[in-house]
Amino acid sequence: MLSRRDLLVAGAAVASRPLWALEKGSFEFAFFSDTHVGLKANIEQNRAMLAEITARKPAFAINGGDVTDYGWRGEYANYRKLIEPLPYRIRHVAGNHDVRWSPLGPKAFKEGTHDPLYQAFTHEGCRFYLLDSTVPLSHYGHFEAEMLRWLAADLKRVGPETPVFVFTHHWIGRDRIMVDNEEKLLAILEPYNVKHVFNGHGHSDLLWTWDELPNTMNKGLYQGSWMWVEVDRAKDEVRIARRAGKPEKGGASPVALWSASLSKKWKRTGAGAEGAQDQIRYDDGAWFIASDTTKLAADPALHIHGVHRKTTRRGESYRTSEPLDWVVEYHPLMNPVWETPLAGGVMSHLLLDGDALYVSQMDGSLWRLDAATGKPVWKVKTGGYCHSSPVRCGNLIVVGSADGSVHAFDQRSGARKWQAKTGGPVYASATYAKGLVIIGSGDGIVYGLDPSTGQAKWRFALPKSDTAFVQSPAATDGERVFLGAWDKHIYALDAVTGELLWRQNAVGERSFAYSAAIGGPCVHRGRVYVPSNGNILWSFDAKTGTPVWRTESPGDKFGYSSPTVRDGRVYVGCLGDKGEVRCVDAADGKILWTAATGSGIYDSGPALGEDWLAIGSVSGRLNVIDLSSGRIRAQVQLPSGHFLSTPAARGDELYVATYGDFARRYRVA
Repeated sequence: MLSRRDLLVAGAAVASRPLWALEKGSFEFAFFSDTHVGLKANIEQNRAMLAEITARKPAFAINGGDVTDYGWRGEYANYRKLIEPLPYRIRHVAGNHDVRWSPLGPKAFKEGTHDPLYQAFTHEGCRFYLLDSTVPLSHYGHFEAEMLRWLAADLKRVGPETPVFVFTHHWIGRDRIMVDNEEKLLAILEPYNVKHVFNGHGHSDLLWTWDELPNTMNKGLYQGSWMWVEVDRAKDEVRIARRAGKPEKGGASPVALWSASLSKKWKRTGAGAEGAQDQIRYDDGAWFIASDTTKLAADPALHIHGVHRKTTRRGESYRTSEPLDWVVEYHPLMNPVWETPLAGGVMSHLLLDGDALYVSQMDGSLWRLDAATGKPVWKVKTGGYCHSSPVRCGNLIVVGSADGSVHAFDQRSGARKWQAKTGGPVYASATYAKGLVIIGSGDGIVYGLDPSTGQAKWRFALPKSDTAFVQSPAATDGERVFLGAWDKHIYALDAVTGELLWRQNAVGERSFAYSAAIGGPCVHRGRVYVPSNGNILWSFDAKTGTPVWRTESPGDKFGYSSPTVRDGRVYVGCLGDKGEVRCVDAADGKILWTAATGSGIYDSGPALGEDWLAIGSVSGRLNVIDLSSGRIRAQVQLPSGHFLSTPAARGDELYVATYGDFARRYRVA
């Protein structure tokens, strides 16, 4: 029998242990990523690897994203057939392949995996965070502000002693910057007992540290790679082993990779002073030896005003500095007028209308800002993210939402007027023609809505297929409505009836991935100008759909940027590392000039000012280019955040907003 003294000693020992250590015993789990299950592809390889994992009897498993190849329902059905017989639960992280090509996007992911886009759970006293790093309809990575606020609040509740494991599809803290605001995640994690970050996306078997925080990545499960994680309380240890080999059952065994104390917290070091042979880079530029002052002086980042980020690398150890203002913050031709913090990132086209700037955001909100001061006039919220751009339709501001609805608000007051439900997420943007609000949805239907009630006056259904959905903004000449779709085609509909007037294949025999579906059509003087992702800029006759001309780019490719027209010239951004912008003769498609911004452009389209255009590079670079010559007049590196949105401009006014959660106005000298 224990004496009173023995009980007191035992009680003191228990009281000295952290709360998480009072939970149950040790456990083991599996991590894998990038299963890429298709309608036919990668099924048997994944089945063999899951059989290996199942034989080891994990408590659970986590799939780090790219569950499917294209996010189609048939692919999820195939995946569920693989996992439903398993005697343990698999939780899922969303990957870019799960949200990029599917007409249902995140909705299909949730239905196909039965998991939310991000989540947390506790197992045996450890806390697990599965984060959403996806950017809808894109391969880039970003941690949306709303999720980061949730993460910070949950970690605060969990406390600094609990062992924490983090999972993200897009990698963080490594060679190429994949998640634009990764440093915000690092700052949130810093006070806590984070054991390991598990990454996907890169299809490589890697181990590295980021400011001393351990990270791993696997090849895809179908490629024969997965990890086995042991949480051993008796030894106060967590251990990871990796299986890498042919994707055949019994083809390889896990090999010890990494271990650490469960209770000892990691300590962030920051960039610090680099050694002479360490490698450094600024932003997402080239690496060079720290002591090579010649290359340092030639680095393009040192010649662009704004906010830059420095990273130091020693082997597989990466260290990131806090953002720094390089030289001066603003270019002398770019005079900042105001800056306003936003609730979320911006991927849409900004709408400048009179004294108002309307901004739709990825937290699902729509704001009206005073264009002169930047002060919010009103704020409203939808039930899903707003990839869709705000459009003025009479006295309404209309925006689509990933909640599956089209929302209409009073232009002046922000009062909700109506909400029209569709059968899929609404990524596309509306146009206003013949007194109707016309917009496409992820359900493969284009809707002609009554602006008074939101009731559908007509519906046009695209021919059924896995890629029958509209993402791009609609355009109109007042009589017809033009839309690009992921089924390879451009559509022209009668604005009054929704009747199909013409339909043109914009990619020929190439894959649907080259559809003219991202860059919105532009209509001018009887012509429709639209880029397809296969490096073609088209000019169609608006009435007949007959091609007038097609132009291919000799460098960066025509693709995602929406064109705009003025004075017989078409201006458009191009896809590629050079970040080229082109000016094309509207009459014959001849390229008049090319401007290389030096940083890749994705969705952002040109906004035309007095005698200049402005366009964003994905890296956060704002480019101002002379309309007549293509000369780059100014560049500013904005704070961290993908620049995927299209600015707004008028005279010498320029308005920008990015994934950096802010809007800013400049006066261009």
